[in-house]
Amino acid sequence: MLLPVLSVLFLGGCAVTAPELDRSELASDISVQGIALPESEMPRPSGELTLDGAIHQALWRNPRMQSAYAKLDLTAADVIEASQFSNPSLSLSAMRPEGGGGNDYSLGLAWGISGLLMRSARQDIARSHWEATRLQLAEGIVALASDTERAWYEAVAARQRVQVQALETRAADLAERLGERFHDAGNINDLERAELRIHAAEARLDLEEARQRERQTRLRLAHLMGLPGQVDDWEVATELPLPLAGLEDRQALVRQALAQRLDIRAQNHALEGLTEGVALVRRYRWLGDIEPGIEFEREGDGTRLWGGELEITLPLFHQNQAGITRAEARLADGEARRARLEGTVTAQVHELVERLDHHRQRFTMMQDELLPARELARERVQQRVNFMFDDVFDLLAAKQEELADWQKAVVALGDYWKARAELTHAVAGELPGGEPGASGYFETSMLDHDAGSMGHEPDGHGDHGAHQHMNHGEGRNDRDRADQPEHGGHH
Repeated sequence: MLLPVLSVLFLGGCAVTAPELDRSELASDISVQGIALPESEMPRPSGELTLDGAIHQALWRNPRMQSAYAKLDLTAADVIEASQFSNPSLSLSAMRPEGGGGNDYSLGLAWGISGLLMRSARQDIARSHWEATRLQLAEGIVALASDTERAWYEAVAARQRVQVQALETRAADLAERLGERFHDAGNINDLERAELRIHAAEARLDLEEARQRERQTRLRLAHLMGLPGQVDDWEVATELPLPLAGLEDRQALVRQALAQRLDIRAQNHALEGLTEGVALVRRYRWLGDIEPGIEFEREGDGTRLWGGELEITLPLFHQNQAGITRAEARLADGEARRARLEGTVTAQVHELVERLDHHRQRFTMMQDELLPARELARERVQQRVNFMFDDVFDLLAAKQEELADWQKAVVALGDYWKARAELTHAVAGELPGGEPGASGYFETSMLDHDAGSMGHEPDGHGDHGAHQHMNHGEGRNDRDRADQPEHGGHH
């Protein structure tokens, strides 16, 4: 009879604490991909914003992180709940006899102990879910870092493309101004002048589009860093790194992804909890509610009665078949979701390797074949202009076409780095080939020098004067270019 009372008193002294997030474990989970958690609040970015700086800003300020931590706290509350016993129930009654006499009073105390038998298993299940949620938090950190990395490369590519587009627009504007003078001198007709104006207007529109794209990429990067709209105090790099070595062993990357992906590990922990849940419900399928208790009663004549009671649910009409079916279905669904996730990861790795290889080959062909051919063609047009076989407008058109292909190369290189960042996230580890920049950078600064040498407008109004002035400008350009390595911008 005293056992329920002692049990209640013992439980009253039990204190259950929530599991706490171990930052060292979290840091270890994400360090596989070269990501480090910021230790303290970081100053707002100013000056040149590096890739690591952008990622650290995002991990510290982005609201997605606070939401993930809050979700982990909710799961910790489930661990507390699974550790706690049910509270005892107190019953009171008073009865007045109809014919008169003293009142009957009774007091009862009961406590369900079914939870005591299943407490350990429920704790294991709750902790499995907590570990799964912790790994989901780590995966969210890695995903945020990957999103920020892609946004940073996109911003760099957009800035570099604006620089090249500005040079193309300058060449088109120069052609338009020359066309006005040549038209005034009677050397070109209205149609030719209109075509030059159209080309210049289209180039200016393309420049505005490029600048708008750059602003959008900066706004997206600022949003990921938790600084929405704040884009005036920092700048990204002006040139993209050149591609790294190609990836040979795809199956090794797939195995790495399946072994290290945090979302797959989280799913495995969740399955552990579901498996334990099936075992628990099967083990106690015959067990209903068990409520031992004590009762005190005082009758109307003053007689006092003490005693104990035991209330047991009899499994006559069902043996918790619904609970077993529900637990087994949840386990089967969890196994199917894990298999689906593994299949998705495998397909994603293969797809991203294909995409990365495509962007790498595309850029390499532009770098090694298209751009050198464009440069050679422009030089030959320059020679023809020097000998008056072609006019200056042919040279400016050739330069615009060359710069347009340089823009395409910048876009292809930006796509390469975004695909590489996505693949790094997909395989949950750093890729072989070295660090970005190990192969050099795609230099476009010398294009400004080449375009500047073409920017000297002729003083005369005749075609011959234009040829002579372009000869003089290109002569300086040839001497300057002799000091540069051949195709220096794409080595």
